[in-house]
Amino acid sequence: MDPGRCGLWHTGGMTTFLSRARGALVGLAVGDAVGTTNEFKWAGTFEPITDMVGGGPFLLKPGQWTDDTSMALCIADSLLAQGRYDSFDVMDRYQRWFSKGYRSSTDRCFDIGGQVRAALFDYEHERRVPVTAERTTSAGNGAIMRLAPMVIAGFRSRSPREVVATARLSARDTHFSVEAEAATEVFAALLVGALLGWSPEQLMDVSWASTGAAFDEMAARVISPDPQVRASWEAETNGYIVNGLRLAVHGLLDFPSFKDATLAIANMGGDSDTNAAIYGQLGGAFYGIEAIPASWMERVHLGEEIDQLARDLVDLRLGGGRAGRDAAGLCPFEPGCLELVRALDVMGALTARRAYLRQARGVGRDASADDDHDVDR
Repeated sequence: MDPGRCGLWHTGGMTTFLSRARGALVGLAVGDAVGTTNEFKWAGTFEPITDMVGGGPFLLKPGQWTDDTSMALCIADSLLAQGRYDSFDVMDRYQRWFSKGYRSSTDRCFDIGGQVRAALFDYEHERRVPVTAERTTSAGNGAIMRLAPMVIAGFRSRSPREVVATARLSARDTHFSVEAEAATEVFAALLVGALLGWSPEQLMDVSWASTGAAFDEMAARVISPDPQVRASWEAETNGYIVNGLRLAVHGLLDFPSFKDATLAIANMGGDSDTNAAIYGQLGGAFYGIEAIPASWMERVHLGEEIDQLARDLVDLRLGGGRAGRDAAGLCPFEPGCLELVRALDVMGALTARRAYLRQARGVGRDASADDDHDVDR
């Protein structure tokens, strides 16, 4: 399905679309807050939860969320302040979160993935965005756990492919690998379909958004028509980006409601907060905000503010921004963004291809992506 040809870019009307956009961002925070209880645990070693109860390794109060939501709010704040995606401003906000607890549910940074920490360390010592560096092989789920603001911002004024291109740029700031970028593109395409009100079968066909071999191979790895295959994905719940994306697809296709899928993914353990936050974006966009349990909406930290941020992002008039930034750090959400992405792809293209081929063969990927729940985000 091609949204550009089928005339579906405004499907469902403003009310329905606004509900879905709000659901995407609030669903992220809700999934994060529900999932944190069982983070780092293995399925079968704990009593399954049936509600948003808090606790977990960080002893959070019910409704408090972790780094997934903190980073998403940093992006949302930056988009609204700058009127465009500004990598430098986003990274500055990530730094404030890490060092001062900005946009934390506890006023301090208590949870951060290893890849994000490494990217912030590099940025602090050499203020550049990673697009000018050599490709890495990190494929943690941090690139997609925070994605919703990038997709819903000024949504109705952008083309579907523009949404995917900008999502890819946001991944590069901390996860400059072919695998992470391809997964981010695929997830952005799924979110677009959900926001447009497509059926599950329609939105799982992401071929309209293909950017090449890396995208196509990633889509084939994380989208399956076979429910038995999707059920088998429950065995892999660590912080590898492929696993998080697979569980989001599984949650949408194989569970009857937002609540059921969120609780099921949270009760799989592993990197449960992030996996539930990834699903929360997709499920929230698909079902709309009305499908999120009212008690969770009331309990989630800053729930009303997050809901208002989603509304503001939808209404955002894009194209502003501060002057004097390096062009590599800016994406104005206008047609030139696609040309910017293509130009940046020329940089280190051979290195990128070699890295991807290694990743596809299972060679060179961070060991932490398979062996650790958290440090590879």
